[in-house]
Amino acid sequence: MTVRYALLHEIPGQARARLRLHGADTRRFLQGTVTADLEALRPGEALAAGLCTVKGKLVTDLVLLPEGDDEVHVLVPTDRAGAVTEHFDRHIIMDEVEVEALGPVGLAVAWDPETNEPPALRQTPGVQAFATRHPAPGRLLVGVPQAVQGVLAGYEAVDAEGWAARRIATASPAWGHELREGFFAPEVGFVYAVSYDKGCFLGQEPLARIHARGQVNRVMVRVRASAVPAEATPQGVALAAEERQDAGRLTTWAPAEGGVDGLAVVRRAVAEPGTRLRTTDEPAIEVEVTSGPLGDDPGVAGRHPRSDTPGKSG
Repeated sequence: MTVRYALLHEIPGQARARLRLHGADTRRFLQGTVTADLEALRPGEALAAGLCTVKGKLVTDLVLLPEGDDEVHVLVPTDRAGAVTEHFDRHIIMDEVEVEALGPVGLAVAWDPETNEPPALRQTPGVQAFATRHPAPGRLLVGVPQAVQGVLAGYEAVDAEGWAARRIATASPAWGHELREGFFAPEVGFVYAVSYDKGCFLGQEPLARIHARGQVNRVMVRVRASAVPAEATPQGVALAAEERQDAGRLTTWAPAEGGVDGLAVVRRAVAEPGTRLRTTDEPAIEVEVTSGPLGDDPGVAGRHPRSDTPGKSG
């Protein structure tokens, strides 16, 4: 069996801290706080979620891990751990819930590049394994860094560029790249973390209105370019179109044959395969949109078909 993996705790910006929420009302509290449906949180499976403001804008992405009836662990970007802890504490009013910060963890995602399925891995004390869609499809391993690496000994490691290529192939947005504060989940390819059927949660009303009309002004797409500016940062490279200067941002890139492949968050008007964009800094680089919207919200009428099916990674 071929297995590839990325050690996320060693990739800049992708490390996670673990929060422990426990108490009789833990699941009910999270059900009314985050975007995911806690009914979908099952043993052996991780669940992607977003934490939003009352206006429906992202505060951060989350990965929820089942730990029993009265306990859920939450993986949060390390730079957001303090803010998320305070956010949870602020919204615990009459609920019987306690939040405990457990600190950074060893974290990896492993996948079978031939089947695109989560691989079966040997069990090791101190390492938990979950099938997951986020941070990218595969097997999520959580534990002490050395133990996580031990589980993966003998398999093929990828570096930051290899991890970016995996995310691009599977339309998986990442914190600090596509996923940032102040965006709606459908704008940044994160609709798979939102439940529209579970009832009320923090930020639910604005997201429900978007779902009802089936459109946001920005969407995530795949792109291809001949190169990336040397001064490019993870936060992105500004893109322009012939008809408008603020067409979007190139947010993720990875080397590919003849250039680079990437993800970009762009205006819906330019989210069509074959559309030509350019970077705004000199020397300008041509960027071609190669997909329609990824992780978009089709709305209740399905007026905007979504195109977020994970693809295979070579």
